[in-house]
Amino acid sequence: MGSGLPARIFSAIQADIMRGAYPIGARLPSERELSIAYRASRLVVREAIARLAQAGLVETHPQSGTYVLDFNRKGTLETLVQVLKIRRSIDRETLDSLLRFRFLTETEAAREAALRVTAGELALLKANLERKRAHLDDVLTLAECDFEFHYAVIEISGNVINRLIFHSFRPIYSFFTEFFYSLPGVPAASLRLNARLLGALSRRDPAGARRAMGAILRHGARKVYEAVRDGDSIVIP
Repeated sequence: MGSGLPARIFSAIQADIMRGAYPIGARLPSERELSIAYRASRLVVREAIARLAQAGLVETHPQSGTYVLDFNRKGTLETLVQVLKIRRSIDRETLDSLLRFRFLTETEAAREAALRVTAGELALLKANLERKRAHLDDVLTLAECDFEFHYAVIEISGNVINRLIFHSFRPIYSFFTEFFYSLPGVPAASLRLNARLLGALSRRDPAGARRAMGAILRHGARKVYEAVRDGDSIVIP
């Protein structure tokens, strides 16, 4: 988003929108009122609003004003990342959708990867798990290894679009995996499940790889839901 005053005003208004200070469907205050509230010139406020529109947070109607959009529907993955950081929560429907996306994409990727994997790629996956085993008490390293392992499976599968989507998904992925690996017993269990997938890939067993990936993802979803369930919202401590 860049630096400077427009970026800071953008971030401030964005945070207020996501906290509910400006509810979905509400009309933002005028440029003059915003410039007073955020202590910036109207030109800076205008640029910040343009950035908010690019991010799918607001929409300006001539002669009417600027209105807050439903950013769950109009925003981007980056918008979702900011919602998670600011609110520390996600609605159940969005989390369900994210987990379904991962399950459908990654189980098929594991099946395809078993048909295409090379000895060199198997060696890299094995090294990843060895690094993970050596850092079972280091949440950040575990989260990094987790992403790299799953991304490698996507890459080996050969689906370019899934690879691009999965990579853009990384900030959201990291948000949840860092929380996931802080849960008791998760690092060791995750390592065992990953090793099972590596075994299926080594045997070039597509059905086994698909089952192993499914087990990894079901375990992850179950642990997250057990830890953060709070009615219709998922709250990250």
